[in-house]
Amino acid sequence: MKNLRVAMAAKVLLGFGLVVLVTQGLIAAQPRLTVKQIMNGIITPSTATIWGAYDLKTDAQWEEVKNAAQAVIDAGALLEAGGSGPGESDLAGQEQWQQFNQQMVAAARRVLQAANAKEEALLAVVGNDDLYPPCESCHQAYQTR
Repeated sequence: MKNLRVAMAAKVLLGFGLVVLVTQGLIAAQPRLTVKQIMNGIITPSTATIWGAYDLKTDAQWEEVKNAAQAVIDAGALLEAGGSGPGESDLAGQEQWQQFNQQMVAAARRVLQAANAKEEALLAVVGNDDLYPPCESCHQAYQTR
């Protein structure tokens, strides 16, 4: 029984160590989704939730906005490496791609802060003035490729 606990603890620590190594950039992860899949499956529905949030009255409504903001932040981590489609990892190596992505993630963090504070007016400003511009600029630069 003791050996089983030690083995399980070792697996947990190994798994944790691997996560730490990945987050520190020591192990290169290969993208598994295309940029289109990330956009259509994660970012578009999440930003629609953020941009459509108004007259929020319940904790559940605020939680939905928080979840959407967190999804955009996490999708930004995926987009940092590009996607699995042809040439998408090369796009991610471009400075402009990284700038748009970083702006989107920073804006999503501000959306999350506004949602945590339940500040609907701030949420509207941050969503429209901070989140929309990098999204639109990135689409202008990359969507036709």
